[in-house]
Amino acid sequence: MRWHVIGRVGPLDQHQPQVPATEGRVWAVFESPTDPSYVKNNVARRILETAGVEPSELLLDLAHLAMSVYAADLRIPRRYSADQWSRDFTLYLPVRDVERWNGAAAALKQTLDFLTGDQWTIVFRARPARPPSPPRQLRLPTLEEVCLFSGGLDSLVGAIDRLHAGRRLALVGHHGAGITNDIQERVLENLDRHFPEQATPFMFWVQPPKLEKKGADSEPTMRSRSLLFLALGLVVANTATLDAPLVVAENGTISLNVPLTPARSGSLSTRTTHPYFFALFRQFIAALGIPTQIQLPYRFKTKGEMLRESVNQEALRNIAPMTMSCSHPESGRYRGKDSRKHCGYCVPCIIRRASMDAAGLEDASYNVNIRTRPPKAESESGRDIRAFKMAVARLNGASNRQTLLDVLSTGPLPPEEASEYASVYRRGMEEVGAFLD
Repeated sequence: MRWHVIGRVGPLDQHQPQVPATEGRVWAVFESPTDPSYVKNNVARRILETAGVEPSELLLDLAHLAMSVYAADLRIPRRYSADQWSRDFTLYLPVRDVERWNGAAAALKQTLDFLTGDQWTIVFRARPARPPSPPRQLRLPTLEEVCLFSGGLDSLVGAIDRLHAGRRLALVGHHGAGITNDIQERVLENLDRHFPEQATPFMFWVQPPKLEKKGADSEPTMRSRSLLFLALGLVVANTATLDAPLVVAENGTISLNVPLTPARSGSLSTRTTHPYFFALFRQFIAALGIPTQIQLPYRFKTKGEMLRESVNQEALRNIAPMTMSCSHPESGRYRGKDSRKHCGYCVPCIIRRASMDAAGLEDASYNVNIRTRPPKAESESGRDIRAFKMAVARLNGASNRQTLLDVLSTGPLPPEEASEYASVYRRGMEEVGAFLD
């Protein structure tokens, strides 16, 4: 079944493409808060409030693109597809410069197809220019780098290492409903105590409307989240700074996300920070004419190595327990547990615990302690632990060639970097194996 994602900007935009009655439709509406399909967000307002300037037409179109894809990704469950996984989307997006966007359409399709695992067709149409706004002056100090900031361990290490070096940063995060923003704000507050007035936060709120069907569940895989994250980073980098690079602090083991078992190559093997996704995304923004450099300084580091080698261990020890790595941080409330704690048994939690253990750092508490009271292997909460043990056992007997093939199975890699990625994958899995042993 094909899904038509119809983007609209402003209350006067009532564009309605000709769509067969047998095919699905969802809307992604911007700048029209009373519309039931309005994608709630504070992107332009937050930049204006923080920096004193508004994003350009191109950057607003980029933000609308990313939020439209994110809304469709969340609102259309994969179970509706014939194979229960890959969806077929046509996105209709109003943009200011259709010719420019058409020139980037092929690169965008490649990027989206790889990232989400779906098939995308993109149709651009012209939108009117916005009314001219009063001239405003950038009121921020010079920001030297823009860092994505999720409130997790990796982004904390990236921020600490740069702030310790005296750099002035823009920290870009986003959140929807739930506890994520509270966690981000707490970590930001404590970063400011260690590095006063060096970081300017840009915390964005993006919340697509819920499905109209009563009781319908949203799609939990959220593969498009990294596209939204990068787009927001680019909007800040090209509005509130002068030629600042965009830094993505993510360890190589998570970026590769090699399936732990052959059965986990679908929903449990995401591509949100895969090196090939970044290569495609760079081609896309280059085709759009956005010159920002995207840097991945920790792509050959495990999470444990990032923690051990962080340049300010005092700040890391104090703040790390406040961060959140769990893939479903509010799951505890459904089990009668603390809803603000890590679950303790999902893939990110296991990698986090292994890395903190490898770095000799004290961590926050978990709702389930898999070391002292491991869940049964056949239970839902025990499946990731079992999968890790199977993967570690398989890796222990694997040749370097087989490890390289496993890493390449998740997507193409630059030939000159493939062995480095194979090595970081092996070392990362060894960290987990040592923790589970």
